[in-house]
Amino acid sequence: MRLDWALLANAAEGPPNGLVYILGAGIDTLWRDQFPAPFGGAMVLRVLSSRIESERTHKVEVYCSDEDGKAVLQQPVVLALPPRTVHSEHPQGWDLAANIVINLAAVAIPRPGLYRFEILIDDQQVRTLPFRAVQPPKSDS
Repeated sequence: MRLDWALLANAAEGPPNGLVYILGAGIDTLWRDQFPAPFGGAMVLRVLSSRIESERTHKVEVYCSDEDGKAVLQQPVVLALPPRTVHSEHPQGWDLAANIVINLAAVAIPRPGLYRFEILIDDQQVRTLPFRAVQPPKSDS
């Protein structure tokens, strides 16, 4: 199983039709008036697997840490992807895709700074999504 793409967004939905609906994709900066503050968004992943890989269980893990390497999440997000039945009419050699939406709305970002989400599939790190948390400049009005 391999990661096709991953991104941070304001919101996302993955209905059973195989598409994923994403609002505000590509977050790399969180603007918050005060801290701690909620992340307030979602992570969206698209994974691809071959026929053989699809018939096995896979594990996806997401960790979040600050610029000093300190964990932001008390526990990582851990998802078990169950085996999928591959229908006989599925073309040989055509990968199966799965979209995963992880709600990060309540993840508390403790202070302004640099952060990263690290994504592992089957115990192998496959992507890092860095972001920064900042406060807007104070207005002089």
